[in-house]
Amino acid sequence: MSRHPYTAVNLISDPIHGYIELTKRLTPAESAEAGLPAEDAAEEDLLDSAWLQRMRRISQLQSARWVFPTAEHSRFTHGLGVMHEAGLWARHLYPSLHDRLGSDAPSEGLVVETLRVAGLLHDVGHGPFAHFFDDHVLHTYPAPADARRPGDKRLTHEDLSQLIIERELGTTIAALRRAPGAVAARDAFAPGETIDPGWVAFLVSKPALTDPTMPAWVRLLQPLLSGVFTVDNLDYVRRDAYFTGVSTGPVDVERLRRYTFIGDRGLTLYEPGLGALEVFLSTRLFLYQQVYFHRTVRAIDLDLGEVFGPSVRAIFGDVSPAESLSAYADLDEYSLLHQAALWSRGEAISADPEPGDGRVSQAVATAWKAILLRRPRWRAEAEVRVSYETEPPADQLAALGSEEPGRVVIDLATVDARPADATASDSLLAIEGRDGRPAAPLSQTLARLPAWSLIARRYRRITD
Repeated sequence: MSRHPYTAVNLISDPIHGYIELTKRLTPAESAEAGLPAEDAAEEDLLDSAWLQRMRRISQLQSARWVFPTAEHSRFTHGLGVMHEAGLWARHLYPSLHDRLGSDAPSEGLVVETLRVAGLLHDVGHGPFAHFFDDHVLHTYPAPADARRPGDKRLTHEDLSQLIIERELGTTIAALRRAPGAVAARDAFAPGETIDPGWVAFLVSKPALTDPTMPAWVRLLQPLLSGVFTVDNLDYVRRDAYFTGVSTGPVDVERLRRYTFIGDRGLTLYEPGLGALEVFLSTRLFLYQQVYFHRTVRAIDLDLGEVFGPSVRAIFGDVSPAESLSAYADLDEYSLLHQAALWSRGEAISADPEPGDGRVSQAVATAWKAILLRRPRWRAEAEVRVSYETEPPADQLAALGSEEPGRVVIDLATVDARPADATASDSLLAIEGRDGRPAAPLSQTLARLPAWSLIARRYRRITD
């Protein structure tokens, strides 16, 4: 009996998904015995690349781990979870995708593996402190020129992910020849098929790109990474809740998946699955309110906001990461926090630091000491929680008073609770009624959820 199901795939234990499969490279003889095409790379080669291993040194919850002590998981583990989730969705959607496209649909193995790779690499461009790095460092640089989007877009980690996928990992991606599984005829790519790294880069882009030159099947599956719900947030909502210890109740991802298919209008949810979608979106909102927007998390972020830009420039210089990917590979939280510890002890302090000289001002060093010891220098004095459809209620926000530079800050933490733009959301997820006809748009169907939710707080500086 062939041993290829065991020789071709490793199992990774995961507290959210149980077991995650990972393809391991076979020799030509092993591939032939298993009835699989010869291969020069497998998923383990991507996982063992410097770019993926770097994700172990980027935390999933940035400053929130100073508030929730067990939240020490990384972007690396999250990427594995998204890869697994993407594979489950691709497997489920393939029959309806094939029905929709007919002979224009590629092999199931190619579709599944393309989505898995996109899930694994969707965050590969993140810098230290993840989204905080986007807001305080990357946003200062323009995104690489791309005719498929406006020219004034600012740089984000998704842009860096696209560059890394195409420039750094493209050769490995193009050498893959199968998805994980035990059925060679289903899991192997068809003769002549390869994954174009440009497909993967297209899938992970945000905001979603419009590109009619992309294969139809890639465009149809794009909402799985940039839609109303995504394989990304379907993992992080459950993962972050588990590792913070926050009780959210069950999220029925399987029901949501079972009721989703590719129809004439693209990605479509059958009406009986709406309840599962509403519960998921409610859980996501709850997690934002309880974890990501926690008052102490936001207080720490205020301190980080003062020091982050100067600190990264001290280590990395003032060049855009998009223009220096090789140096960017070494910029992670380990390197930043190691240097921050030295600064907090009074080393490498300068009244006139220069970009790239490794030095910061005394004010930056003092702030890092407060951050590293979890002693935020801001305290919440008042709070307003509001939900709204278009604009936040100005009268309620006015009750928080005015900002006083250096002393009082009005912090606004906003999250989109449900799709507010019916036109945009309908293009990402269609709803089919029980009678087979189009149902009401999501903005109406999910009207019990607000379009936007805001936690506004007044913080006062408690020490210098």
